[in-house]
Amino acid sequence: MQNLGLIEESKISRTLPWRQPTNIYRVKEDVRPIFWANRPKSYISRTIGWEQYPHGRWGDSQNASYGALSDYQFMRPRSRSKKLNEEWAVPLKDLHDIYEKFKQYCLGKLRSCPWSELDLQPETKIINEQLGNINLKGFLTINSQPAVNGAKSDSPSVGWGGPGGYVYQKAYLEFFCSKEKLNVLIEKCKAYPMLTYMAVDKTGSWISNVNKTDVNAVTWGVFPAKEIIQPTVVDPASFMVWKDEAFEIWSRNWAQLYPEADISRKLLEEVQSTFYLVSLVDNDYINGDLFAVFKEI
Repeated sequence: MQNLGLIEESKISRTLPWRQPTNIYRVKEDVRPIFWANRPKSYISRTIGWEQYPHGRWGDSQNASYGALSDYQFMRPRSRSKKLNEEWAVPLKDLHDIYEKFKQYCLGKLRSCPWSELDLQPETKIINEQLGNINLKGFLTINSQPAVNGAKSDSPSVGWGGPGGYVYQKAYLEFFCSKEKLNVLIEKCKAYPMLTYMAVDKTGSWISNVNKTDVNAVTWGVFPAKEIIQPTVVDPASFMVWKDEAFEIWSRNWAQLYPEADISRKLLEEVQSTFYLVSLVDNDYINGDLFAVFKEI
């Protein structure tokens, strides 16, 4: 029913923040990097060769490396391909046309996104206006979550794990931006010591205020008669794997919708080769305001 589009992805009750696969070998899996939150099929395909899957803590897992990118990660159901063509294969004159596309998606005015296999998640509505604003400033968001401090686990927007528990989240943003905008953002971050960031370009040039071994839990839940569950992490090593896929989507899922010599295609390819992918966490999930750092940019 879901594959036929008769059930909205966001209406499915979640045991974890991400929908568990039916594969019996992954039944105990309960921790994932946040980067593939909107591309679960891709994540499953790139980790299918692992002998064991993270359970309890991401760091407990002695996993094999991620599988290489292939055509499979960029295949889409026919209905989603049609939507992408309708909504994203439009003439792009300049960067502001690109900014506008991302803004429209965050506000729910578009049903598809090159970087997502899923429908827009309910929690996005909590911060969609702020997302729209920063996209217009050139911070092109592909993943996000609002801060949550002890929401009931059956909350329709942020809940998971069933009734009787409480869930928590650190505010998270993942976006593309130019090197110039990144430099300004990094300077602004100095006034916000609870913000941690990682940034990388297509070639692998890395800028960060965390170590490459620092794994940050950004989602966790407290439930009766259970240990604390922390199903979503920001892991620098996985971020470096994810960045190849994230940058490839600019060409494989968007630029290739245009003819080869098209101005729009060339613009997207230029963005792909010059922008940085940024992961930004506000570690103050009680009093923080992740969007404050963007206000003066």
